[in-house]
Amino acid sequence: MAFVSDSRHRARYAVSPAADKQIADIKILLEAIRILPICTPMKRRMLVHAIWEVAFATGNTQRAFMGRYRSEAVVNQPGMKIQRDHIYKKEALVQELLGPSPNLDEILDHAHCCVVTEEEHKRLGHVDDAIDGWERYRAAGITVYDMVDETSIV
Repeated sequence: MAFVSDSRHRARYAVSPAADKQIADIKILLEAIRILPICTPMKRRMLVHAIWEVAFATGNTQRAFMGRYRSEAVVNQPGMKIQRDHIYKKEALVQELLGPSPNLDEILDHAHCCVVTEEEHKRLGHVDDAIDGWERYRAAGITVYDMVDETSIV
């Protein structure tokens, strides 16, 4: 099922009352997975899933892409096909998690998604792999709003 932008994407972002507890639970989960004596490929898959849980906890649920960060096109152009995009690449976050002493709070902050159009998602995929985070959006020419206060991030 394709998701499309609509007038709801113009609304400000409000943190779910359950989000703080969910993020705290995800932090516990990440730490537990990190220390499990299991093979690295399986550990990576489990860590990727835990990172996705941050998106669900912060408004990017299966039914509504109402996360905190949204592209200008998503906010202003109803009817566009939309997708979630990890602001920071999951692979880089997992690599940090597998390191000796990762900063879990920073990793959780970097695990958020941005709601973008399908076309913007393709453009982001063509950005040099060495570029990550908001710099990747700048390189792709995508304006993003923090919908807490509707300020431009990029």
